[in-house]
Amino acid sequence: MKKNLYFRAVLRRSNPVKELFFNLFTAIASWPRLLLEVFIRKNFGERYFSFSNAVIMALFLAGLLPLFGLLTSVFTSYFNMKYFLMNHLTWYLFLIVLVFVAYLKKREIKRLPSVFDFARFSLSTGEINPLFYTIKIKGNYVETREIETICEPLFCMIIGLLIILAGQVVGILIVFCSIVYSLSYMAAYHVGDNFVMDKIDELLCNQELYNAFVDGVDPSKTRGVNYYGRRPADPEARRRVADAFIDQDEEETVDAQ
Repeated sequence: MKKNLYFRAVLRRSNPVKELFFNLFTAIASWPRLLLEVFIRKNFGERYFSFSNAVIMALFLAGLLPLFGLLTSVFTSYFNMKYFLMNHLTWYLFLIVLVFVAYLKKREIKRLPSVFDFARFSLSTGEINPLFYTIKIKGNYVETREIETICEPLFCMIIGLLIILAGQVVGILIVFCSIVYSLSYMAAYHVGDNFVMDKIDELLCNQELYNAFVDGVDPSKTRGVNYYGRRPADPEARRRVADAFIDQDEEETVDAQ
């Protein structure tokens, strides 16, 4: 698609604050999301999944709980490390299982076809469990978007809530991660939707360029496309200006092969 300079400079709206928030949130959310998706997905891309990140996260969480206990002891003036650890064995059991499953995922990735043979997408977020595709909402089977933003995190949240009811603090961690999981995928789909709409809008601006700018056709007849600013009085001059809107050097070709 040819690059429409007018669309990118004038018509395209951008919100730097929102984009910064989404980028920052996506980067931070990758770690909490890792704690869940390692259990519910398989066949990750080798550049997406990191066993070392799983280990670092486990070590961080292993030290976080006792640290929290020490901080609370400032207010209670009492802290028994042995008693504390004995009452939070499920927290450490979860971390041990996390590292073990992450190791299995690491071995699983090594058995997959090579990325360098164009057989795998290295940033793949993994394959969704087929059971999620059997879920129906209002009589219709759920799509991938609904699974990633609703079904998967809701499944993990329910497990976390049950663990909380059993009096185990690790359930709070799972519930928190499930919320981040859902929000992170919502953010990803938001960015993706806007990218696609930008491409569609730019394509429409290219198609309606001469109708909207050169001929001055009403937006109701140009699918809503409108060009702002003064136009040269001479139609031929308007045509030359319209041609300058398109960066001919930026035309992209896609090799389907």
